[in-house]
Amino acid sequence: MAKLIPAEMIEKTLKGIVIPARPQALLHLQNELKKDDPAPRVIVRLISGDVGLSAAVLKTVNSPFFGLSRKISSVAQAVSLLGMKAAAQIVTGLVLRAAVGGKEPSLERFWDSAEKVAGIASYIASTIPRGPRDDAYCFGLFHDVGIPILMQKFPDYRQTLALADKDSSRPSTAVEDERHATDHATVGYLVAKGWFLPEAICEGILYHHDPLVFDDKDSVNPQALTLIAINAMAEHFQDDYFFMRGNSRWGMIGARVLDHLGLRDDEYCDLREDLISMFK
Repeated sequence: MAKLIPAEMIEKTLKGIVIPARPQALLHLQNELKKDDPAPRVIVRLISGDVGLSAAVLKTVNSPFFGLSRKISSVAQAVSLLGMKAAAQIVTGLVLRAAVGGKEPSLERFWDSAEKVAGIASYIASTIPRGPRDDAYCFGLFHDVGIPILMQKFPDYRQTLALADKDSSRPSTAVEDERHATDHATVGYLVAKGWFLPEAICEGILYHHDPLVFDDKDSVNPQALTLIAINAMAEHFQDDYFFMRGNSRWGMIGARVLDHLGLRDDEYCDLREDLISMFK
């Protein structure tokens, strides 16, 4: 596997593609979290300062995936129960949707799907010893962010995705590179780097469609591999349960995902049953 590509080199290949700037709300949150002793009240104030963002945070944390024993009604409760990092990661995903935008029905469906995958990934991470629950949620939202950006850049990008979906012999990113000289994993990596997300998330986004990612573990951040594995399982569950369709990628990497996460087949089946029960 190739070494991680510097953002400067990748950026030169993105001809005319606009990478959304990091929103000020996220900048202020990240600056506070970088302090030796970040103040919860400051985090609460930053989130509460935006009524729409506050409402979206509460809607997210009250979803079944976070497993709260009671509904919460304030941002202060959310930060207290989930922790500052988890709250900030939720905000990151919400402002991402606003920054990339898109009011077309297909893009609305894209973001709804991304939020569902993120929630499933967060729950899966919570069942794994020392599972990166906060980062798994953020990764679930960010991993395909390059797709709406490329949709807005290339009029025929939907056709590219359709072609890639039919071609099970190679990663979808290979089809994208062939038709557009870039791909959504590369674009997503640049967005994550530009927004100063954790390196494991950035690296995981870049490699999440690489079929060899679990075969050359020494070349990839172990945390990035864990995020890729959790997200692959979350996407497989969504495709299988909500869309009732197969996931060819899971067929190629499913056994390696379970091996990386240390899950036996029976444990995986139990996890699936737990997830299914959330939607009944």
